[in-house]
Amino acid sequence: MGKNVASLPSAHRGGPHRLPEGELVVKTDPSWGYFDWLRVAEEGLRPLARLMKPGKASLPIIGKLSSHGAEADRLESFSRPCLWAAHWLQATPTTFPSAPTEALSRKTVAAWFRQGLIAGTDPDSAESWGPTRNHHQHTVEMAALVLALEIGREHLWDPLSKKEKEQIARWFASVRGTKLHPNNHLFFGVLALSFLEKEGFGKAEDAPQIKKWLDELEGMAIGQGWFRDGSNQTVDYYNAYAFHYYGLWWGKLFGKGDPARVGRWQDFARNFLPDYARFFAASGENVPFGRSLTYRFNAVAPFALAHLCDCSPLPPGQARRISSKNLQFFWEHPIRQSQGLLSLGWTDEFPAMAERYSCGGSPYWAAKGLSALLIPPSDPFWQDPDQPLPVEKADFSFALPSAELVVRGIGGEIELLNAGTAISKSNTDFGPYKWGKLSYRTGVGFEVQPPESPYPIDSSLTAQTEDGKLHGRQATRALSVKSDHIAFSYSLDEAAEIESHLWWNGSWQLHFHRYKMHQPARLLLGGQSLSSPQDEDLKEKSSFPILSYKNSSHQVVLQSLHGFAKAGTRRTITGKQPRTHLYAPNCVTLFLQTDSLSGEGSLTALHAVASLSTPLGRWELTGSQAGCWSLKNQKGEVWKVEDPSLPAI
Repeated sequence: MGKNVASLPSAHRGGPHRLPEGELVVKTDPSWGYFDWLRVAEEGLRPLARLMKPGKASLPIIGKLSSHGAEADRLESFSRPCLWAAHWLQATPTTFPSAPTEALSRKTVAAWFRQGLIAGTDPDSAESWGPTRNHHQHTVEMAALVLALEIGREHLWDPLSKKEKEQIARWFASVRGTKLHPNNHLFFGVLALSFLEKEGFGKAEDAPQIKKWLDELEGMAIGQGWFRDGSNQTVDYYNAYAFHYYGLWWGKLFGKGDPARVGRWQDFARNFLPDYARFFAASGENVPFGRSLTYRFNAVAPFALAHLCDCSPLPPGQARRISSKNLQFFWEHPIRQSQGLLSLGWTDEFPAMAERYSCGGSPYWAAKGLSALLIPPSDPFWQDPDQPLPVEKADFSFALPSAELVVRGIGGEIELLNAGTAISKSNTDFGPYKWGKLSYRTGVGFEVQPPESPYPIDSSLTAQTEDGKLHGRQATRALSVKSDHIAFSYSLDEAAEIESHLWWNGSWQLHFHRYKMHQPARLLLGGQSLSSPQDEDLKEKSSFPILSYKNSSHQVVLQSLHGFAKAGTRRTITGKQPRTHLYAPNCVTLFLQTDSLSGEGSLTALHAVASLSTPLGRWELTGSQAGCWSLKNQKGEVWKVEDPSLPAI
């Protein structure tokens, strides 16, 4: 990429901006500033305020019901919007002369949440939420309310009477003695008991319990600032908006008596954030991967919070740019439902992608992403010059061995490859394909699996048994995690044992899959799925062994080199099949397939994804000796791959 100087923002969007001489940066729009964020916070709160009825402790948010029950959904419709409101309440614009005029009354909004909190925690009220219990969703929402009360303390907690505070404390205290899921959920108990202790409602047994939970959480660290999510056994965005978010907040709010532990959580963030910054495309989108994607821009929660806690390893101008570009990406997409509230979905409303634990109020965990509003507009976070995202500087390929991930920047977009899904049995209910595909990309997205539908084949190696069922990757053992190679072994149910190897060169991937069949089955290798609002934008041009297809922005090429017998197409069309794609109701995936296999063997293919403006100089396999393969493209460029796993074919 060439040297381009960006068009830079005005003073209210971040002060005087000048890039250092020679800075390499993609020419793109400036990042949003403080008052853009304030506008978003109010725009998000207005439709919630229209639903606020006197005496109520919930909001009538439409949407699917969760698996936790009606009372939990009622609480969720209150707690998460309360956290959103707390950020807006704390960011008092009256102290900033150039702030925009607000349409909402802070006094009215704060009063409604205070009265709702009183009604919801009153066991004799018709609005009572009831206590939490073992492994109960109420404990999750208690954490949201603790953070809301701390962030918006002068509006939400301080005005309450002593009697009201005692009542609320008794409700929080129902967490004592309950069992929590041994994963990031332990933080919810930590925050509730820590708040009680701080406010003078603690008991002698609370401190040892808090310590025990925090010790368990730190035991989930796997290196480089990454965590494996306890019983879930997964590595995904819960690292950012759970482990690092709660760990930093605990330290800031309650960690005064344990500075060593506060320091450890700050060190976790210092190690994590430089690598995590690579997960964001030039568009601002974070690569879609893992569960709970409907929380959207809460993915940027730890960037501003680390700055607020004085432990950010990133330049303020880069932390702001990542956060602002991500917020802008989502806010400028149609992410609202009919009430004007945040919908279940990614870039639009798509409830089928949400997990069974999500309900209509769930998307308001996005409130965590508003941490930047707690930083004064005069701070360097807002005033320092824009610093480019890693992907805006240059293409890259970066291995994260501890997390068993490789993240790549390609032409402003991000690709993520996962060598170690380690999906627990309970997590299969959430959709193993959210971790188990061969790669994930911004700008392209992926397909989900609706109930009673076949396993999604996009960017996956799957087995189709003689009964017609498709079996995809679940638990996985990583074999190699390097900046130019990823390898892992896994089973496709009881049909086959697979060892997959991927190498890459620009937009291209070289696939080598070794199989050992346990029962007759066909193996299918799907290319990346492409989507569109209009079916006619999805065009195919294929003649086995080379398959190609495109939509209005991207192109995909999938080429058989060895082992495949034919090709196929899976197409979803609005009104004919249930929607499966994260981005749009129409999609197409082309795939290579084998004949029915038995015994042992291997498959080889090439796969490429690129924007329509990127020429794909196709590669051909010109040499395939054991341990060393050579490919050449139409420009005469040579791509040599050396690895002892490669056989002669």
